[in-house]
Amino acid sequence: MTGGARIAALVTAGLVGLGGVALHLVTGHGWGLIGVGAVIALGTLFEGRYRARMPEGQVQWQRTGECEVDVETGAVVEVWYDPLTGARKYEPVAD
Repeated sequence: MTGGARIAALVTAGLVGLGGVALHLVTGHGWGLIGVGAVIALGTLFEGRYRARMPEGQVQWQRTGECEVDVETGAVVEVWYDPLTGARKYEPVAD
């Protein structure tokens, strides 16, 4: 999850939780919203922590057949993909 998406999820969790607290103060109900806010927050904070970690040497990189131009260096790079983790890496194309 990107940093912006993580912030958006945490803000959403906070708003849902506060809505639940306000609903609880007014009507005595609202525990469901508080719980949903807590689940969103905890899921966001702990996202990715329980993924299987593999040493770098065991990653099964595969070529995707894609080439792109690196906007910072102007070099042509080839896209590689790890199907186990979904990670992508960009390697310079050998001339």
